[in-house]
Amino acid sequence: MMVGYSGLGKTSFIRTLFGTLQLRSPAGSKRATMALNPNGHAPQGSSSSSSDRPTTPLSRKSTNSGLNSQFNNNTNANHTNPNPADNHGLGTKTNAIKDSVGYATGKLEPTLNSYEALYEIDEGNERINLTLVDTPGFVGTDEVVDAHCDEILAYLEYQFDLTLAEERKVRRNPKASDNQIHACLYFIDHTATATSASHATRMGLSEADIRILKRLVTRVNVIPVIARADTLTKAQVVRLKQAIIRDAKKNKIKFFRFISAKDEKRLYRINHPEAGAEDEKLQMLETNEDEEEAEEKARNEKRRSDAKALGEVIPGVGEDDDDDDDDDDEDDFDEEDEELLEMLRERAALQAMVPFSVIAQEEEVQVLDEQGRAIQGREFPWGVINCWDAKHCDLAGLRSSLLQSHRAELKELTFGHFYESYRTEKLTARTSQRRAMQSQQQQQQQQQHQQQQQQKQHPNHITAKEVRTNGTAAHQTAPHVRLGGPWEE
Repeated sequence: MMVGYSGLGKTSFIRTLFGTLQLRSPAGSKRATMALNPNGHAPQGSSSSSSDRPTTPLSRKSTNSGLNSQFNNNTNANHTNPNPADNHGLGTKTNAIKDSVGYATGKLEPTLNSYEALYEIDEGNERINLTLVDTPGFVGTDEVVDAHCDEILAYLEYQFDLTLAEERKVRRNPKASDNQIHACLYFIDHTATATSASHATRMGLSEADIRILKRLVTRVNVIPVIARADTLTKAQVVRLKQAIIRDAKKNKIKFFRFISAKDEKRLYRINHPEAGAEDEKLQMLETNEDEEEAEEKARNEKRRSDAKALGEVIPGVGEDDDDDDDDDDEDDFDEEDEELLEMLRERAALQAMVPFSVIAQEEEVQVLDEQGRAIQGREFPWGVINCWDAKHCDLAGLRSSLLQSHRAELKELTFGHFYESYRTEKLTARTSQRRAMQSQQQQQQQQQHQQQQQQKQHPNHITAKEVRTNGTAAHQTAPHVRLGGPWEE
């Protein structure tokens, strides 16, 4: 999912990425149209399984500018498309209805409505069903931006609701589609802050960015992106990255990590065997590791507490944490395993890129490199930028992490952390509500029982309230009954 302020190139990023995708079927195939119902969503019972889904992209279309006005009304979890057009869900660009290929290759237009583009691609000898969600940029006052953020969060939670509904079925669909959003690319506007060395303290995340990110990181893996990096010098990019990481840490915003703090420390020790206790870099890595372990322990304790309240058992989290066992992992680490070391180096290199600087291709202009070959890039009077050249920006690293090296990890964290947290919140709220209702019913039953006991002990006793409301009728229907009460002498 692409999120950020307006005009930062979110749609251009999708179109640039699309240029590298290897679709499994030729663009323009009619199979996608045949697979859609007239209202724009997939047939009943469809799933993301490669054996059931069409081999061409499916479009998402609607007429509404909002993200989730229909979410609470659409309870059919069998739809591959969670937002049918007749319920006003994810929208198209302006008023045109385009398929996913047309969306990435047609005329570039402002994103007025959110749009889901689906592609079935080959990546690294694997078949992948890729969904890209483009959202309108944030504009307006803080209240408007917060309302827009509410819609994005509601969309993310709706995907969780689909999974939760499937889990509660007596007979689950083994081919149920995975509707979760596994990564959110948050585009940062560097022009909103200073970029000069003399104003380094003003660089980084804006107050609005901080407010939005604090909410997003509770529901999805957030990967920060520096938009329009072609307008920055190398030195400015370095300073801006440092400032963004500084602000994120200061405000306890947890971005997705491409390497664990423990592995990062291990790799640093291998690459710098001379590093001692006074090494500042090593001290920082050890601090990060301690914070990471403390956060993990706190999460596990909360999950145990929540599971106990719900009467559930969470595999692997039911036992007490033992910090001593974690120290033994250092002895199991094989420094001679070159394959493992290479993987850690790649992960550390990706982590060093965060936030990723990206440059999107220039539209409607053919850009040629020095050899005269057409490339995705931008041409300036002083030279040509290749979007996929690691010397120019981090786009290649971002792509490889999303589609290859960290794809499985993003999915696992989405389900194991974000979905489970949401599920626990929902079930805990339902349990609390049910217990409150039961407590209220018990109180009512006790009151009724007490009234019945009083009536048995004083069968002819009538309260003052009954006399005031039914006194006349009581005298008329039972004139010979003696009324007893504290008011009678």
